[in-house]
Amino acid sequence: MEALKVKEMIKRKTPEVKTVKIEPACMRYGVGRNTMRKIAEDAGAVVRIGKSYLINVSKVDEYMDALSGE
Repeated sequence: MEALKVKEMIKRKTPEVKTVKIEPACMRYGVGRNTMRKIAEDAGAVVRIGKSYLINVSKVDEYMDALSGE
């Protein structure tokens, strides 16, 4: 029972990242800023909070999978 709790605690310490700023997204997908903005807009993955421009990486992943035919 305690081993299960420890595994759950380990999983909780590394939360899944839902959104990233433009620079990490560019590095993740290997494209420039303008291309990344276009991809994010086409995928409907842009999240704006105040002046922050964030990109929902799961939506971009789904969009890229659809483009590649997966």
